[in-house]
Amino acid sequence: MMKHTALGLLLFTLLLLGCGGGSAPDPDPNPGNGNGNGNGNGGNNPPAGPAEIINPQLRAVSDWAYWIQSPDLTALSAAAVDLVVIDYAADGTDATAFTAQQIADLKASGSGKLAICYLSIGEAEDYRYYWGLSDGNPGADWNTSPPAWLGPTNPGWAGNYKVRYWDSAWQQLVIANPGGHPVLGDQPSYLDRIIDVGFDGVFLDIVDGFEYWGPADDGGNGQQASAAADMAAFVAALAAHARSRSAGFIVCQQNGDALLSDDLSMPLSAQQRNTLLSAVDWISVEDVLYQGGLDANNALDPDEYRIALIDAYRSAGEFVSIIDYFDATQPGYSAAAVSDFRQRSLARGWLPYAGPRNLDRLVLDAP
Repeated sequence: MMKHTALGLLLFTLLLLGCGGGSAPDPDPNPGNGNGNGNGNGGNNPPAGPAEIINPQLRAVSDWAYWIQSPDLTALSAAAVDLVVIDYAADGTDATAFTAQQIADLKASGSGKLAICYLSIGEAEDYRYYWGLSDGNPGADWNTSPPAWLGPTNPGWAGNYKVRYWDSAWQQLVIANPGGHPVLGDQPSYLDRIIDVGFDGVFLDIVDGFEYWGPADDGGNGQQASAAADMAAFVAALAAHARSRSAGFIVCQQNGDALLSDDLSMPLSAQQRNTLLSAVDWISVEDVLYQGGLDANNALDPDEYRIALIDAYRSAGEFVSIIDYFDATQPGYSAAAVSDFRQRSLARGWLPYAGPRNLDRLVLDAP
């Protein structure tokens, strides 16, 4: 577990209050293992006067939808929301990838919507277009001869594999492929495909993958001492490429809030923190207030350590959204708990979403 110290957290928070926020600019099945489960004041003490959200596009967002398992674009177009997070394909495969016209129609629906694309950068998925390629051609045997960046399977989510995200070949696959890539050949990168189809931004998942590879004192396997700095640099490089192609492209960091913690064995420097905060416009977090061992409908159990970290992002002018999982079809569902979750979130300046963990349907309850 990450070392928690009150003094370290206080110093870290004070430092972040002087940092700049973001520039204009997979459901997480494996939440980070180093954030703690504090049971303090229940998340009832919001920061005084949260800073104005820096990104003007996100400043105008008052409700959102998160639907990545077989999203129905017709239903999302009809929904009265300002922002939607979807996959780039109906089932995650290239065969069902949404077209530029479909994304344009979604963005133009209602009074207009921001369309943000889910993108896992800390794990590889065996149903994506890049899987099993060699020099752009299908048929490579990754079981006997995997790419150097491919790590072990995620036991909690079939078909997902940890990646050594600091490896240049993985970063080129995700961010930009200059050609001749050992896997993609001359095919475009994952990010360029997303930009080409017209999405307004990306929702980066498994940012907290740095915890898996990092020092043992932080709960990791000790393979990459610089895991936190490497992830921060990866996100910053991704943001820079995206904005070189599409000014104002939105970058969301899902989880990984501990990147900014002073309790890491190798904390980010002030410059590295500022670079990360300038790269991301938005942090989205899961399992913070109503969190526990159930897939949905957990009891209130605020993680006070994470709350302080997330509030520091918010104080730096970042847009913050929070997803705690509730499912009316499962035992233990409570409308009162959902209402309480929303009220606590909004009081901190965080935009809530209460839905099923599988993210396979639309939930439109007003905050």
